[in-house]
Amino acid sequence: MSGFDIIDTAFVDTSPDVVWKELVAELSGGAGWWVPKNTFEPGPVSPDEVGGETLVTVHPRGVGTGGPKLRFLARTTEVEPGRRLKADYVSGAFLGTCEFLLEPAAGGRRTRLSMHFKAEPKGIAKVLGKVADVGLEHSQATRAAFIRLNQLVGAGDPVGEDGAVRTVRTSDGAQLAVSVFGPPAGEGTGTVVLSHGWAAGRKAWLGVAGRLAGQGVTVYAYDQRGHGDSTLGSEPISIERLGDDLATVLAAVDARDAVVAGHSGGGFAAMSYAINHAADAATRLGALALVATAAHDQDTPDGEVRLMGNPVFSWAVARGPLGRRMLGQTMGPKPEPAALEANRRLFAATPRQVRADCFRSSRGMDLREGLRSVEVPAVVLAGTADTVIDPELGRVVAAELPNARYEQLADKGHMLPLEAPDAVAKAIASLVTG
Repeated sequence: MSGFDIIDTAFVDTSPDVVWKELVAELSGGAGWWVPKNTFEPGPVSPDEVGGETLVTVHPRGVGTGGPKLRFLARTTEVEPGRRLKADYVSGAFLGTCEFLLEPAAGGRRTRLSMHFKAEPKGIAKVLGKVADVGLEHSQATRAAFIRLNQLVGAGDPVGEDGAVRTVRTSDGAQLAVSVFGPPAGEGTGTVVLSHGWAAGRKAWLGVAGRLAGQGVTVYAYDQRGHGDSTLGSEPISIERLGDDLATVLAAVDARDAVVAGHSGGGFAAMSYAINHAADAATRLGALALVATAAHDQDTPDGEVRLMGNPVFSWAVARGPLGRRMLGQTMGPKPEPAALEANRRLFAATPRQVRADCFRSSRGMDLREGLRSVEVPAVVLAGTADTVIDPELGRVVAAELPNARYEQLADKGHMLPLEAPDAVAKAIASLVTG
């Protein structure tokens, strides 16, 4: 397993001196806001002094709930009081460094708090990494801790690991659930809107969203109609309707020059929006990231549509081991078990009629001509082992777009946001900063 290089960032609604005091207290064993996932046991020298040592225990299931524990020793190496604390992980489950940075915002009334975690897993942490996304769990625990800190000393509202959630109503009455990650709109380095594929959900983007939010990007991820926490509307599912839904989300969050990333069917929606809402896109769309998708040749056979709606098939994919085997072909040859299970759960949670309607809706779709007028910068990603959408169809998308590049990910399949969140986040981030 490769090491981790993760930066998580949050804004706390109070001054840096207050945040610094709370950070030192927590690292000194205060157990005020990093529990239930992390606890800290300080040595005789305070953690805000060079040479101070702290035993860190990570409780994946929460304090007092059993299960494996990850323990490692952090030794403070650099301190700028009120602003910066850096430590080395010298033994235990991780070896590497961490760095906390506190920066004033809003004239000193708020604090931009970040943690840079750069470490190699060892022992039990390396073993757990074979069945779970340890880096993602670290980010989720860190962001949740920063949120609790804001509740303690600022004015933060409760937010779960899926981000702050709001609901957007479409013109035909569908209610779309939207998660928000990262800094408030206008205070980050850019804006990204994530559109998932069919029979998935906004949670498919968690790994990507967490990585982008950690870089200071404001990220919105929404459930397509009929998926996850979103409802259906009065209109039938169609590619044009899904593009309209994306337009509604962009307007609701008042996105400006946003990077819109669409995976698979979410890519269909992103392209439909860019083509059919050109006037709106002129201000709201800054770039496109199209992931494992196509602009044509998606005429789903009758048998596949019937399968998507078949109750026996739905019963089977709801069974863990069986469902993972059945959906294994949607990923590359060596997927992480945690990614396989996340894919299965999302697929099984999608109503079978919604699955069938989505797969039917792409029949006759051909967006190639319309793409020729979409001039924003774009990146098109495809996995070389994708058996759901031919990678060469992604190459066609990139060729039709006036300002696009095409990238292939070796030995990756169709579910790239789950299989390769680092690569997908990197591609999206290049559009934010480019």
